Amino acid sequence: MHTYKKGLLCVMVLSAMSLMAAEDRTIYVTTFADENGENASACSLREAIITAKKNAAYGGCTPGNTVFGQTDYIQLEAGRYKLDSELAPESMVIISGASRENFKEKNKLTQTYPALEGIKTMISGEGRTRIFNTSKTEISFTLNNIQLENGYAGTQAGQNGRGGAVLIGGDLIFKNGAIVNSKAEVAGGAIYNVALNSEKKISINGSLIQGNTAAKGSVIAMDCYGNLDDTKPVVYFERNSIINNGSSSSLSAFDFCGSAKVDLITNTIAQNKASTSNGSILRMVTEGLNRLSPFSDIKITSNTIVENEAYSTLLYDDNGIKSVSFNVLAYNQGGKSCRYYSGSGVPKENIKFFLAKNALNLGTGVDQCMLPKSTLDTTVENSKNIDVSTTSFSTLLSELIPASPYNMFLPLYYPRNNQTATDLIDVNSSGCSDYDQRLLERADDTVLQLNPDLQSSCDIGSVEQMNLAAVDITDLKNSSLVTLLDYYQKNIDELRELITESTEKKEDVEDFKEELANFENLLKYTKQYQKYRAIYFNPFELAIAGEERVPGSKNEEYRIKVLDTKHYDIIAEPFGIGVLTVKDGQPVLNGSMDDLKCEWKADLKRIMIYRTSGNLLENGDSAYCKYTIKEKAGTAQQSSGILKVSFTNIAPVAKNDVYKLDASKNLTVTVNPVENDNDDGDGTASDLPEKKSAFHKNEAGQDIPIRFAVLPAGLSMKAEFEGPCPEAYIRDTCYGGKIEFTVKNAFSQFDYPIDYAVFDAEGAISNTATLLLKNTAKDTNSSGGGGSFGIYGLLALIGLGLYRRKMK
Repeated sequence: MHTYKKGLLCVMVLSAMSLMAAEDRTIYVTTFADENGENASACSLREAIITAKKNAAYGGCTPGNTVFGQTDYIQLEAGRYKLDSELAPESMVIISGASRENFKEKNKLTQTYPALEGIKTMISGEGRTRIFNTSKTEISFTLNNIQLENGYAGTQAGQNGRGGAVLIGGDLIFKNGAIVNSKAEVAGGAIYNVALNSEKKISINGSLIQGNTAAKGSVIAMDCYGNLDDTKPVVYFERNSIINNGSSSSLSAFDFCGSAKVDLITNTIAQNKASTSNGSILRMVTEGLNRLSPFSDIKITSNTIVENEAYSTLLYDDNGIKSVSFNVLAYNQGGKSCRYYSGSGVPKENIKFFLAKNALNLGTGVDQCMLPKSTLDTTVENSKNIDVSTTSFSTLLSELIPASPYNMFLPLYYPRNNQTATDLIDVNSSGCSDYDQRLLERADDTVLQLNPDLQSSCDIGSVEQMNLAAVDITDLKNSSLVTLLDYYQKNIDELRELITESTEKKEDVEDFKEELANFENLLKYTKQYQKYRAIYFNPFELAIAGEERVPGSKNEEYRIKVLDTKHYDIIAEPFGIGVLTVKDGQPVLNGSMDDLKCEWKADLKRIMIYRTSGNLLENGDSAYCKYTIKEKAGTAQQSSGILKVSFTNIAPVAKNDVYKLDASKNLTVTVNPVENDNDDGDGTASDLPEKKSAFHKNEAGQDIPIRFAVLPAGLSMKAEFEGPCPEAYIRDTCYGGKIEFTVKNAFSQFDYPIDYAVFDAEGAISNTATLLLKNTAKDTNSSGGGGSFGIYGLLALIGLGLYRRKMK
């Protein structure tokens, strides 16, 4: 969905629009040629990077953010940028490729707007040059939605042969892109990290790393020691597919050393190669001058590491800390899946190697995972690893599924649910990654009291199997109906404006139209069905959607089955009021049904929960409803949840009032501020069996809701009704009816602001409002001077700030 700021005021945006064009500080690259100042009519990528450094126009580029030390934004177009030599940023830049979002279509995986498309922007080293080098500048930069391809780091002409695509001396953030088919003659086929003197972080997220080669570290390698100290690389790989890297002569794919801090989270690491005589896919050892510090810390969590070919898939020694959890680390060829680096190959028993819920070959022979016996023996019961030595690959995982819109264009494996002790699904433990590789949230902490057999826990590997679950909700309360309806109306107004603006600009608005229809229905049917102190609960909002196999797909593909009324029925029923306990999935209520209602309104798409009496709950009781989400077709899955609710009294609303004091009337005025105030937040009381008063009354049954904080000096007051305020303010006097104020000094020219609040019938106090008695007798002959700042200027500035937020 487009990001937009809810509740924008049209006047603010429109009055600021004329200022917007001057505020765009992005540097737009307009040519695919690798130019360097010779063509003033076009802006190349190289010139854009130089422009960012100079903070001045260069070649055909206009300056971006010229504030010293600030980050520049460089925008590329869809297409291929071919380099003649490497790029060396000297200032902080964020370089973005063409957007991969298509707001005209829905995402194939999630079935929501926008669709995700393939990478459209490529930067190529043409097999003759490295693409980026910050080893000397040590500058930090970011790359979004870009494919780096055909980079090359040779050893000729003084080159060091490291970092085929990127040689990094600062921080690097690489998001939703790809690094493919790059080569380094020495080390770091895709990435080489130089982290001298201080920590330098490389963060790779949601990207494809494929077809890269090097003698060492086909994916990533790094300096180990420099300036008389260990290097300090920080490496963070999350939700990537790292496949088909390396060769039969490579020493490693990942080569970690120095005082490395490494997090490998939710990646598919598959079909990579290294030497079957001495090579490793994940290498983390000290060898000669390549030292792995005792202070290194390597965490490998929720990855699928299979079908690699090497002498060792994971090669480790006794240096540093290794934490390995929720990984499939098996089904690799050429040697061991895990190997201890020593002459005997037998792991020491005192090393810091922590294991939890991995799928490993704990047998013997090829693919064996050799681990310290003490590590396996000390693993607590609910974190025991699964031995897959006698389980076939196809029993646990699909084949490698090629990149497609259903897997975020990242090749991966789907887990099989055999409902056995050795499969990868729901291993009765928590601690896996928060999201799977497809960016779907893992539901490992939900509460399903009515369906304990459907309770979800972590899956092993990078992909979570998603199952339908109606989760239990324990803290539902009613909120102000006025605020809710205002929220709907503001969204409707804003969406209509955005649709008009986007249509004029020929932008896609399908997602806006869907949002608009949703809010219009919510407004219409909430008004139609409203009840006193009702709760309007969306059963789909917090439920966990299941997945389904995509019908007719060439490969094995899965997608989320959208939680909506098209695919699911909702059943709502009350349990009652009191205290509910659940044992073995069976609810037991200590209480009664009373007057509780739990009703599903299909056109409103909400479950309405209310009491026909409108009363609050007493004695610590709660109200309970059961709701069931039932699949209309397919396997007819269903899941039920408990809604635990309470009802609150919504405070009344007091609004500011202005009355005129007129000298011709002896500076006396009669007011009734309650005429402008309301207690509508609870909703309509017209359907209640007993008539309900809105405001606080005295013993005579007269409305006396008004409490004045302090009366200004020089002012006298006389009220039609009065009496004690509600209990919390029992010592104060409250007033109602017509209230007369008189200024004691007939020559006074002052205004008289009076702060007040109102009480509803149940004693809830409102916000503080101001009753302003405006004196018309005072001299009003004043005007703003040349330095005055008009209201429209203020609105324009406010609108400018909101507009910026809207455009992010």
